[in-house]
Amino acid sequence: MELSEQTRAVVAYLQEYSGGNLRKPEDLAVILELCAQRDDAELAQRIITTGAALWRVYRVLRRLRQGDEGYRQLEEEFTLQVNEFRLGIAAALEATDEEWLLERFQSVYMELTVGALRNVVDFAHDFSYLKQLQNQQRWGNASPPMSNQ
Repeated sequence: MELSEQTRAVVAYLQEYSGGNLRKPEDLAVILELCAQRDDAELAQRIITTGAALWRVYRVLRRLRQGDEGYRQLEEEFTLQVNEFRLGIAAALEATDEEWLLERFQSVYMELTVGALRNVVDFAHDFSYLKQLQNQQRWGNASPPMSNQ
């Protein structure tokens, strides 16, 4: 898939902004490019927002133990966010007919395996940086990005 210079620049800037902490920068570029090709800023924003929400829920969930207060509700929210994030990715992929790309995203993110779920969380991590950058630019916050670890 051919990436535009704009998409490459966005991902390069985000990689710098994150301190080199993006986990799936190539896939991030693909999804952003597909949204741009569709001229669908709403879909891109939905994926960004859902990815950031998924990452936030994951960070809280991993600090809790099964049986802790609120664990079950958080686990349900995590599942909901994973599904919404995957739906957004699938919608973006509708813009391509490149079979190899569809197959790769299917095996890496859409399978019902522990490995695919970990990949989804890693991908959401990258989108959380993008949402953080959006918020920083929107609200004029000049502070350094908070840790996403």
